[in-house]
Amino acid sequence: MNQENQNNPLIDSSRRKWLKSVGIGASAVALSSCVNSSVKELSAAGMKTDHFPTATPNLNDGLVRLSSNENAFGPSTKAVEAMKGELFNLGRYADATTNVLIKKIAAQEGVSEDQIIVTNGSSPILFGYADWIAKNGGKLVTSMATYEGVPRGAKFMGADVTFVPLDADLNFDLDAIEAAVTDDTTAVYICNPNNPTGTVVDAAKLTAFAKRVSKRCQVFIDEAYIEMSDAYPANVQSKLVADGYDVVVCRTFSKIHAMAGQRLGYAIMPAKQAKTMGRMLRMGGVNYLGLVAGMASMDDHANLNSMRATIKTERNKLTTAAEELGRPYAKNPQGNFIYMDTGMPHDEFAAKMKALKIRVVGRTWPGYDSWSRISVGTPSETDACVAALKVVLA
Repeated sequence: MNQENQNNPLIDSSRRKWLKSVGIGASAVALSSCVNSSVKELSAAGMKTDHFPTATPNLNDGLVRLSSNENAFGPSTKAVEAMKGELFNLGRYADATTNVLIKKIAAQEGVSEDQIIVTNGSSPILFGYADWIAKNGGKLVTSMATYEGVPRGAKFMGADVTFVPLDADLNFDLDAIEAAVTDDTTAVYICNPNNPTGTVVDAAKLTAFAKRVSKRCQVFIDEAYIEMSDAYPANVQSKLVADGYDVVVCRTFSKIHAMAGQRLGYAIMPAKQAKTMGRMLRMGGVNYLGLVAGMASMDDHANLNSMRATIKTERNKLTTAAEELGRPYAKNPQGNFIYMDTGMPHDEFAAKMKALKIRVVGRTWPGYDSWSRISVGTPSETDACVAALKVVLA
């Protein structure tokens, strides 16, 4: 708790009452005790446990983690069972299994296998693409307040990045982005649904935009959250690659598939580019259990449909709270988060929420200093966040 809150009996009293009502303290102690007990059991069985912490940092900090857009509901049970069944097969490299996943993706997306690369999460693709931009003209056009992977990487590698403002409704201004493209532009980056705003571009407008702009430079569409959108699969743009447009589509298993800890992602791109980038980005191979779990999760359509609906229910709790508190937010969010104007500096808001045991993003995007992204949690976690918001923003 910061010094200001320590000296404010009203805030301190509200915090104690609120913590008691949601029972966070007891839950954190129980989780930590459970981990410690498991370590003791392993030690008693003769296994070395020196390398284990007493409790993992994810469990013992006592905070509700709503800062990283993690899927708090966890992976498909079928994915978990698939991993369990392969635990004794980890001694082999995963190249053959990677090719099986590529075949599944190609069938699902309607593209050819040679247009697909698979990596350990989508981050290698994003930073590898930033490197590609720097080596192929070094000029990127994107939007303000969007995911930093590609633009930050491109700037780090010496590329010039043009940031176009969002429109008044916090949507991508496709007309302005297209107008910013010049004869020497290397690529355009579109995150859809966008992170941090959660807004989604109308599918028909994005398709038309990509067809026009890809004749002048490559269009990279980051679809990390696309499976969470209400109009999935109508929002996907992989058909553009199949039809021969100079477009890249990137996906991850970290979000709706809830496999952030297993690291699995893929991109669909022109075959020639996939051949060269694939060799560079796969390096020693892809995480075997991630591949196994990813394929099982892809086939578990019931879980994916249920997950989409569940995330929407929790997301609606956050937008309802924003409306009740009179706080502006990016309308119709389609990821597992919302973007809200808190009316105070973002770091101050994050500190006050942390004092109530809720972790939100402690930084912001240029031009949006009072705005904060808040992720969806489990029902109890989202409810705890709403209760905290009513204390902090009342």
